[in-house]
Amino acid sequence: MEHYVETEAAASELRELLRASEGLSRRAFLARLTQAAAGSSLLSLVASRALGSASGATLTTMGWGGEWDRRINESYYQPYSDRSGTPIRVIPYDTAKVLAMHQARSMALDFIDGGGLDTPRFIEKGTVDPIDWSIVDKSALTPNQLRYGDYAIGSSTLSYVMVYSKLKWPGEDHPRNWRDFWDVQRFPGARAFGKYTAYPTIEFALLADGVPMDKLYPLDLDRAFKSLDRLKPHITSWWDTAGQQQQLMEDREVDLMYVWNGRGLVTIRDRGAPYQFMWNEAAYQGEVEAWMCMKGRPHAREGMQIMNWLGRPEPQAAFARLMYYGPTNLKAYQLLDPAFGRLLPSHPDNLKVQFHIDWSWWAKNYDATQKRFAEWLQA
Repeated sequence: MEHYVETEAAASELRELLRASEGLSRRAFLARLTQAAAGSSLLSLVASRALGSASGATLTTMGWGGEWDRRINESYYQPYSDRSGTPIRVIPYDTAKVLAMHQARSMALDFIDGGGLDTPRFIEKGTVDPIDWSIVDKSALTPNQLRYGDYAIGSSTLSYVMVYSKLKWPGEDHPRNWRDFWDVQRFPGARAFGKYTAYPTIEFALLADGVPMDKLYPLDLDRAFKSLDRLKPHITSWWDTAGQQQQLMEDREVDLMYVWNGRGLVTIRDRGAPYQFMWNEAAYQGEVEAWMCMKGRPHAREGMQIMNWLGRPEPQAAFARLMYYGPTNLKAYQLLDPAFGRLLPSHPDNLKVQFHIDWSWWAKNYDATQKRFAEWLQA
């Protein structure tokens, strides 16, 4: 049961750090985390040599690059590696590549945090193994993390949020909803939109056309694309990655866009980008994303052992502190300052003005809608 001891030790260290650093800025917390990692790494090296506990395995997963990969490493992977002696390697996220690996029975990943629809998709296609609850301590989790039963453990929540330039609109007369975003006469300015997926672009187009948030689904695609036709000539940039979102804000190239809430807040709060969030009519992704252990993974035992760490409140709270994405483990909120919680997408004040993406609709209609969206972009 050595891995239990290692995991508990990592959790205890991170829990104490979170409590001791309450109220500190993100940068100050990161500095404390880095200092703690340096000390833990030395202890881990000594312990591994003395006990022979390190397995020699390097676990492989996928990540979204840039800021995401750095912060998830600092909050999740490094504390685990420091105690277990098991390094984590991150390669670029690629849904098609995961499915191709599974099809070819040459899985190179040990675990993954499924993005958006990928969690239910990977489960449905048999890409992941069920959780071994003799290895993973279910009591450390909260029930909402187990929406996929034995096949995944909830990770984080995020929202797609409108941001506007405070330099362009410094006063009270600024865009407040998607109708305003589409109103290029009243609010002229450079606009950016995402081309990575059709969601939640379709939903935003319908809101701009007057559909109420509680009447969005089933989505009227013909109406949505007519709405998008009106906006398309006024889009100056189409971003494809989170890093591009941040760069557009840092370079002040656009006046209006939508961003992933975590990336947006990092850019605004820590890099000084002069933009403001509008939680009104934001798209809340909910608890769809989750950690999974891959079928046919290179390291069967170690791959399942890390699942005993990933869903715990300590790394989820640390990641929220670093990236502003909400934890799914509800115990994590006990490790977060209540004032900090107001920055997260799952805070009640933020939730009540957002809509929940209907993943059941998207699961049935994603392929056809995404194809139509891609063709519309190219037209």
